[in-house]
Amino acid sequence: MKPNFLLIALLLTLLQGCSQNSEMRIRKQVTAIAEKYIMGQLTDSKKTVLKDGTIVFSTELKKYMIDPAKIFTGLIDDDQNIDAIVTLPTYDKQFQTVSEQLVILKADNEFKLAASFESDMRIISLKDRIITADVPEHSRSTPLFDCPSCWEVVKFQYRMGELVKAQ
Repeated sequence: MKPNFLLIALLLTLLQGCSQNSEMRIRKQVTAIAEKYIMGQLTDSKKTVLKDGTIVFSTELKKYMIDPAKIFTGLIDDDQNIDAIVTLPTYDKQFQTVSEQLVILKADNEFKLAASFESDMRIISLKDRIITADVPEHSRSTPLFDCPSCWEVVKFQYRMGELVKAQ
């Protein structure tokens, strides 16, 4: 019995390691696409990597950030390929502005930027083609924007190039 248990434990450890390597590879590819997108938005930006892994692209007037914790992978479109959604917090000088959500889909064995949406939503999860997010009930220009209880959880799906509320 013991040899079988050890063999199973070894196989599970190997599978977990392969899964983590695959996830890391996906995150690296998705991050590269997000970086390319940002470089297309900014001219002569400076790239800085913070201790927590956050990547900052900045000019004197504008700043974009890629926070590894804000990269969600899973199924988004109708195929069986793992896709991703990345939140890019943006700043004009030192003030945060509307964030961007990048929808990155895998097709023909490579990841491609499918859409970019400006939204203050905060992605909570991506599971079974459902993007769950906190969405502010008030616009950024009102004093109630930062009210902690003035956010609602909304489920979205990506359909025909748009994020739509899930039924």
